[in-house]
Amino acid sequence: MIKAGPTIFRFRNSLPYASGCLLISILCGCQREINTESETVHVFAAVSLKEAIEEIGTLFERETGFEVSLNSAGSNVLAQQIEASPRADLFISADSGWMDYLEGGGKLGDNTRIDLLTNTLVMVCAQGVSWDEVKVETLCGLDFTYLCIGDPDAVPAGRYARDWLSGLNCGDSTLWEAFQDRLSLAPDVRAALSQVASSKDRIGIVYFTDYLIYQDRVKLLVEGPSEKARYPAAMTEQGMEKLAAGRFFTFLQSNKARLIFEKFGFRVDLSEVD
Repeated sequence: MIKAGPTIFRFRNSLPYASGCLLISILCGCQREINTESETVHVFAAVSLKEAIEEIGTLFERETGFEVSLNSAGSNVLAQQIEASPRADLFISADSGWMDYLEGGGKLGDNTRIDLLTNTLVMVCAQGVSWDEVKVETLCGLDFTYLCIGDPDAVPAGRYARDWLSGLNCGDSTLWEAFQDRLSLAPDVRAALSQVASSKDRIGIVYFTDYLIYQDRVKLLVEGPSEKARYPAAMTEQGMEKLAAGRFFTFLQSNKARLIFEKFGFRVDLSEVD
């Protein structure tokens, strides 16, 4: 049963397996004492992954008996939380920048970082708006009040949006330059999506996976560059000491997890490991 707080989701069952230590030692490229008594895996994952990780966590918990606790927020917020407190066992970021930040600070387990997923950007508007799907070339003349995106100085989705619009022309300037006075910056991609869904004079740039989840409230205007966003994953120093964390990190790379990620619209490019 899932117990949900503001950002924490828990999956509970019974006792952990006592096996798997050798697998984790090979995976992590290290030898250290593994804590087999800690049943809870603390996963810090970008908010765009929330539903997929919930489902994967439920399946993992049912198969292994371990408990998974998910902290879902913007990658920038999660990275700062990991830096401040050694609570996370795994981190899945929506871009490489915040993973680089933690790696540079010595917060990640050695040799555990992988590129787990990719995602695509889309431009959306609220359902009921008269706009149909538009072409990239006509975006310059689109009549809207605000463009809602994550803050590009901190939020990966916002940074990807800025990069996308900076490569598109609008007269003698770029679309990014042309839209400067109509930006509405949000603390994460889901907040930007909520702004769009609640008003018919706004457009937004979000992940394709967010659009799939909320397509009853928003509609697609333009598809962005293919596989623009990359999601790296890694174990933390604390996670390296826990059997449950190593097992879940391996499970994220399995075909069972792959099917769930792909159902939610992510692209997975990993070989089978289970």
